[in-house]
Amino acid sequence: MPPQVMPEEQMADAAAAVSSLSIMDSSRLSTFVISILLIVYGSFRSLNMEKENVEREREKDKDSFIGNTSAENESNMQTIDTCQAAFLPIGASVSLLIMFFFFDSLQMVFAICTAVLATVAFAFLLLPMCQYIIKPCSTGQKISFGVCGRFTAAEIMSFCLSFFIVCIWVLTGHWLLMDALGMGLCVAFIALVRLPSLKVSTLLLVGLLIYDVFWVSFCF
Repeated sequence: MPPQVMPEEQMADAAAAVSSLSIMDSSRLSTFVISILLIVYGSFRSLNMEKENVEREREKDKDSFIGNTSAENESNMQTIDTCQAAFLPIGASVSLLIMFFFFDSLQMVFAICTAVLATVAFAFLLLPMCQYIIKPCSTGQKISFGVCGRFTAAEIMSFCLSFFIVCIWVLTGHWLLMDALGMGLCVAFIALVRLPSLKVSTLLLVGLLIYDVFWVSFCF
C-alpha cells in the first residue's frame, strides 16, 4: 500500500498551528508580559520621583523667599548626554574584554561589584512596599548615619531586606533570586536615568544594538 501524501493545504495548516504555538509559548509570553510590567512600573516610579523633585524645588524657592536657606536639594536622577551615550557601548565592550581575559584574577572584585549594585537596585525596588508597611508607625523623619548620609526608616528596612536577599543569592545562586535582582536593576535604571532628547536615545540604542550584535554573533 503506497504511503499517503499529506495535501499542501493540510501541511500549511499544520505549519501555521506550529508557528502559532511557538509564538504563544509560555516562556516567551511570560517574558513579554514581565518586560512590559517592568517598563510600566519603572515609568511610574520615574514620574513619582519627578513630582517629588518639583515639590522639593517649590519648597526650596518658598524657603529662600522667606529667608530660610536650610532646605535640602537632593536629586538621585542621572541625565545621559550625547558623549555618555556614545561611549557607553565602548565602555561596556572594554569591561567585557577585561572580564574575559582577567576573570580568574578579578573574580572577587566582579562578585563584590555585582552584589553592591544588586543590593542598591533591589532596595530601590522594595522601597514602596517598605514605605507602605512602616507608614503607620513612622513619621518619615530621616536618621543620620554620619558620612553615609540620612535615611528614613523605610529606606533602612528596604536596604536590610535587599542585603539579606542578595546574601541568599550569593550562597545559593538560585535563578529565581537572580531574576528578581535583575528586575530591580531594570526598574532602577528606568527610574533613575534620563534621556533628554530623541537624538541621545537613538544614539544610545543604536550603539547598544551594534554592541549586542557584535559580541553575540561576529565575535565567534
